[in-house]
Amino acid sequence: MSKIKALLNTIKTSNSLMMWLGFFVFIYTWSASLFLQLWVIPLLFPDTSVEGLVVIDSTGFNEIAKAKASEIAILGWSAWELKPESQSPAGIASFFYTLWGSVPTSILPFNAIVHAVTACVVMRILSNFFTAVPALIGALVFALNPASFEWVAQIHRDGIFILGNMLVIMGIVNVLDQSVERRNYFNKYYLFLLSAAIFGTLLIWVARTYWLQISLLMMAMIFILFMSVIAIQKNALNRFSVVHFVVLFVLVASFHFLLIRTHSPDEQMTIPLVAIKTYESDQKIQVNESDQKIQVDINHQQAFLWKLTKWLPQTVEARMYRIAVTRQAVNSQGGGTLVDADRTLDSAVAILGYLPRAFQLGVFSPLPEYWGGKGSTPAMTLARKVVGATTLVFYFCLLGAFIGFCKMIRVPQLWSMFTMCSIGIVIYAVVYPNIGTLLRYRYGFYMLLIGFGVAFWINFWMLFIEKRRKIKRFS
Repeated sequence: MSKIKALLNTIKTSNSLMMWLGFFVFIYTWSASLFLQLWVIPLLFPDTSVEGLVVIDSTGFNEIAKAKASEIAILGWSAWELKPESQSPAGIASFFYTLWGSVPTSILPFNAIVHAVTACVVMRILSNFFTAVPALIGALVFALNPASFEWVAQIHRDGIFILGNMLVIMGIVNVLDQSVERRNYFNKYYLFLLSAAIFGTLLIWVARTYWLQISLLMMAMIFILFMSVIAIQKNALNRFSVVHFVVLFVLVASFHFLLIRTHSPDEQMTIPLVAIKTYESDQKIQVNESDQKIQVDINHQQAFLWKLTKWLPQTVEARMYRIAVTRQAVNSQGGGTLVDADRTLDSAVAILGYLPRAFQLGVFSPLPEYWGGKGSTPAMTLARKVVGATTLVFYFCLLGAFIGFCKMIRVPQLWSMFTMCSIGIVIYAVVYPNIGTLLRYRYGFYMLLIGFGVAFWINFWMLFIEKRRKIKRFS
C-alpha cells in the first residue's frame, strides 16, 4: 500500500512540475520573441529585417499570409486555406493575421504555445528514464536553446514539425511502459498515447508531408526490432505492453499510409525514364542501358551518373535516387556552411557508405571551423557565435547520453527513442550538407538526446549527493 501511495505522489509531483514547466516556457518564449521581434532584430539588422523578421523564408511566408488575410477580409473565412501556395506556415499566420492584425507579432502566442507543449512532451518522454526533477531540467534545456528562436520568434514550420515528431515518439516510448499491465486495456492513458501519436502524425503532415514516409520507416524499424527481441527473449516485455505496442503501431502506421496516399496518390515509385520530368522541374534524365547508369541534369548544373543497384527493390532504389537528387540540389545552391560538397552520392551503395560520415556530421555539427566567421547573412554571423558556444556544452551532454544509454541498454523504451532520433539526424545529414540548414532540421531529434544527457548528469549528481548524505549519517 505504501508503494502505491509513493507512486501516486511521484505522478502528482511530475504532473505539477510539467504544468509549471509549460507555463514558464510559454511566458519566456512569448516575451523573449516579442522583445527580439520588436527591438533587438530591428536594431541589429535594420537593413535586412522586415517587421522583425530576419529569416528569408519567414519574410516570404509573411507576404503570403498578408495576401490571404486580405482575401479573407473580402470573401470571408471560406477563402482561408491551410496551405496557400503549399505553405502551411503562411496559412496558419493568415488565420491569426485575420483575427489580430497583419503583423508578425500576431503569431507569437501560437508559437509560444507550441513550444511550451513540446517541452511538456519532452519531459513526459524523459520521465520514462528519470525522476521528475532530472526530466524537468532536461526538458528546459530542450526548450531554452537559443537556436529555437529561429522559428519561435519568426514564421516557420519547425515548431509544428518538432511537436509532431515528439508526440509520435512519446506514444511509442510510453506505450512500452512495463507498468501498463496494471491498467485496463482501453484506459484513458492508452487512449491518450494513441491520440497523441495520431495527432503528431497529422502535425507532421501539416509541416513537412514528405517526412511521413521517413516516420513510417522509423516505426517499421522499431517494430521489427522489438518483434525480434520478443522472439529471442520471450520475457523481455510483458504481454500487455506487446499488445498495446502492436495495436498502436498498426493504427498509427495506417494513418501514416492514409495521409501519404491521400497527399500523393499517383506518386512515382520508380526511377523515371527518358524525357520524364521529375520533381516538378526541368530535370531531364537519359538512360544508358549498357552500363545501367542514369544521367541526371539538375537545373543544368552539376550533372552526375546514377548507378543502379541490382539487389535493391525498385521502390527503395527510387527513394535513394530522390535523396541523391535533393542533396545535389542543395549543393547547387551553395552556401558558406556546405560540407562534403565534392562528394557525389551517385548510387544506393554510395549513400549507405556515407552513413557513418552523416552520423558524425549530424551528431557533432557544427564542427569547430563553423564556430565563428562570417555567415550568409548578418543574423547567421551572430548565430554562428551563439551556436559555437552552446555546442561545447552539448558535447558534454552527448557524453552523458552515451553513458546513460550504456547503463540502460536493456530498457526497451530507450531503444525506440534513440532509434527514431538517430534515423532523423542521419537522414537530414545525408540530404542537407548545409550545416546551417541541418541544425534547424535536426533540432527535435538532436535536442531530445541532449535533454536525455542533461537529465542523466542531473540524476547522477542527485544520486551522488544522496550517497554522501548517507555516508555522513553513518559516520
